[in-house]
Amino acid sequence: MSSNFGIPPSNVLAHLEPLTLDVPEEELEQFKNLLKLSNIGPTTWWNQQEDTRFGVSRDWLIKAKDIWLSTFDWRKHEAYINDFPNFKITIKETDSCQIDVHFAALFSKRKDAIPIIFLHGFPSSFMDFLPMMDLLRDKYTPESLPYHIIAPSLPDYGLSGSLSQNLEMTLERAASIMNGLMIALGFDKGYVAQGGDLGSMIARLMSVNHKECKAFHVNMLTLEPGSAPPSTDSLAPEDLRILERTMKWRQDGLAYALEHGTRPATVGLAISSSPLALLAWYFTLITRLNFF
Repeated sequence: MSSNFGIPPSNVLAHLEPLTLDVPEEELEQFKNLLKLSNIGPTTWWNQQEDTRFGVSRDWLIKAKDIWLSTFDWRKHEAYINDFPNFKITIKETDSCQIDVHFAALFSKRKDAIPIIFLHGFPSSFMDFLPMMDLLRDKYTPESLPYHIIAPSLPDYGLSGSLSQNLEMTLERAASIMNGLMIALGFDKGYVAQGGDLGSMIARLMSVNHKECKAFHVNMLTLEPGSAPPSTDSLAPEDLRILERTMKWRQDGLAYALEHGTRPATVGLAISSSPLALLAWYFTLITRLNFF
C-alpha cells in the first residue's frame, strides 16, 4: 500500500534514491557485544532514587539493558520503517558543499495537495511522525490525500549525512538545507513547515529566511535571548500556576541543555562510547522534558 504513496510529483528537480534500511548483521552483533560489555556503575545513594530527581536509577538501567539484549527486535522496527516510502537526495548547500538528506514521505497525486515538512527535535528522529503517516495512509489514497508529507532526518541526525567536519551545523544552515530539500522536491511555489523542540527553531527560521515557506506551526516557542519577560498581571490563575512550574523546571531541569550548549564535544564523545551511556543520557532528557 505504501508504494502507491511513493511516487513523487513530476516536477521534482533532483534525483531521488529509494532507500531500504538494512543494517548489516555484523553491525548488529557488534552493537550487541558492546552492549553486553557495557558495565553498570556501583550502587550509590543517588542512583537508588526512583523519582528521577537525580536522573536514571541503577535498577532501571539494569532492567533496560536486559530487555535490550533479550527481547528487543531491531528487524521488527526496521521492517516498520521500510513499510513507508523512504528516500535519499543530495542537497547542495554551497558551491563547494553538499549533503545527503534522508526523508520518509507520503506523496499525493492531487494537483492542489499542500506540501508539509515535519521537523523532529532531540532526542528524537523522523520516526516520531510515522504513526501519523500510518493514520493518513489508512484514511486516504494517493488520489485523495490532501497533503504531501515530508518527514526528514535533520542534518547530522540518523540517516542524513553531514556537510563537512570543518563546518558547524548551525540552525540557519539546517533551515537552509531543509528549504533546499523542499525546493528540490518541486515545492518552490510554497510549503508549510511544522516542528517541535529543535525542529520548531528550524521551522521558524525557514519561515523568516526563505520565501518558499508560506506558513509554519510549532509546539515550542522561546523568547529571543535578552528579551524582556512580558507582564504577568493579566494572567489567569491556571496560567500563573503553569508559569511557576516552568520556573521550577528551569532551576533543576535545564542542566542537560546547558551541557549540550557549552560542552557539545565532551557530551558527544562520552555518550557515543557506549549504548548504555547514550540510553542513560536520553532517559535524563526525556524525564526532564516530560515534566510538563
